[in-house]
Amino acid sequence: MSAFLAHCVLTKTANIVVVNKSAIYFVILSSSFFGQFRAIKNNYHQVFHALIRNFGEQKANSMMKIVEKPSLQLWLLMQEFEESVTKLREKCLPK
Repeated sequence: MSAFLAHCVLTKTANIVVVNKSAIYFVILSSSFFGQFRAIKNNYHQVFHALIRNFGEQKANSMMKIVEKPSLQLWLLMQEFEESVTKLREKCLPK
């Protein structure tokens, strides 16, 4: 066993692996953030269909106009965030 270890230490070059823990932590948190975006989308969809069932399509459309602009802003923010995370993954986490 000691001859094997001596051979490994003396003849092979050492590989140093650097792990950016903050980048990995950020990617993990961003994954949960994407889950929250999906949950918001799902809730939005459920609310819209509940409004259609209870009030009709025209009334539901008029009610959803109230949240249309904030929803669009949220969607644009989500797209920007996804692009940033993709760039960070490519930069910090090699394949």
